[in-house]
Amino acid sequence: MLQIILPIIFLIFGLFLKKTNNPGFKSSKKFATMFIILGISTLVAKFILMYLASK
Repeated sequence: MLQIILPIIFLIFGLFLKKTNNPGFKSSKKFATMFIILGISTLVAKFILMYLASK
């Protein structure tokens, strides 16, 4: 269950970094794309592994 929740948190945090206008997060905006890609790839990989394990 943690393997599904953690990528969703990465996705939400990446989207938050991309949309925020807070000056405290200004230096972290370049990491937003990395968090989004990491969340999507981890989530897709987990679903693929769950599908392969069910066969």
